[in-house]
Amino acid sequence: MPPPCRVPSLLRCVQALSALLALALAAAPGYWHSGEGDGCLSAWALSFIFTTLLLLNDAFRRPPPRRDLPLVLAAAAAMACATATILWPLGHLRGNEGGHGRPRALRAAATAASAIATLAYAAEVTRDRARPGEAAPYLATPSGLLKVVEAFLALLLLGLSAEVHAASGPAALRWCLGIYCVSFVLGVLLVGSCLLGWGWCGWMRDPEGLRWGLGVYAGLGVVAYGAATVLWPLYSFSDDMGGHSRRPYSCSAMCSWDRQVLVAVLTGLNFVAFVVDLGQTGRLVLLRA
Repeated sequence: MPPPCRVPSLLRCVQALSALLALALAAAPGYWHSGEGDGCLSAWALSFIFTTLLLLNDAFRRPPPRRDLPLVLAAAAAMACATATILWPLGHLRGNEGGHGRPRALRAAATAASAIATLAYAAEVTRDRARPGEAAPYLATPSGLLKVVEAFLALLLLGLSAEVHAASGPAALRWCLGIYCVSFVLGVLLVGSCLLGWGWCGWMRDPEGLRWGLGVYAGLGVVAYGAATVLWPLYSFSDDMGGHSRRPYSCSAMCSWDRQVLVAVLTGLNFVAFVVDLGQTGRLVLLRA
């Protein structure tokens, strides 16, 4: 006899409903900008799909294969919805871009629903993350969650820098693009290997050499993103280096200059994430030395 279904988690229901509502409200006017607009709708759609799968899994009393899998999905969804909450109004509500009347109201409501989804996903991460001294999978620890943040930010940076054609720009911008690409690939490999159940992902089981390896990874990230934090603004916004120090008057709601600003801000955020990660990893290495 199959086990009886149980009542779904209220927090997950809020997550799924708010993500679905944001998607429906944003799509209701019938048109949106390509690029960032497509990314926002994809973020809400994927968040809703994965949350619905987790709800079905909970309803039939089937535990997830790993404790950190729902946590990683919640962290990624929180960042995706937070990004959409920022990018959607920038591209669809600034100035006259959002239109007037009902279409503008629908787009504003989509932004509000996205903000609610962000808070709901962040609440799950805060509730379920590992506490100090608790034996838990690596990705449930603050250092592991930072790996998810770093990989997600690298994905955003890779997409935005490709949108501004950094690959055909100055050599410094091509170096930054390479940093984002390598950072994303390494981050996905690290997170993916942990989700696949490799035993060394738990701090209680991995050898000392691997802990030092994670410290080196964080240290290299600090150096690489520290350089990109300087190079990208220098070559994008300095008139002497071929950039534009002021936003062009011909800019639309989300033009190339706006994307360059976003890349500069996100590069700085990922630099901070790697600095915090290095501090977390270094503290754990010293405590277990």
